[in-house]
Amino acid sequence: TTAATLEHFTVNFTITNLPYYSDLEKPESARFKSTKRVMNTLLDRLMKGSSIGPDFHGCESTAFR
Repeated sequence: TTAATLEHFTVNFTITNLPYYSDLEKPESARFKSTKRVMNTLLDRLMKGSSIGPDFHGCESTAFR
């Protein structure tokens, strides 16, 4: 058997009920860190509950705009 390799991919989407604040542009801001933590948790739950769940190894929010 061949070992599986991890594939990285990018997903962009719009959240219509999350107000935008300029400090979301700054990864060191408390608002960015909090939003990132919440988004990563919610996306992890969503993906792990999907058909790719057994192969899913996590997500990382990199920017908000």
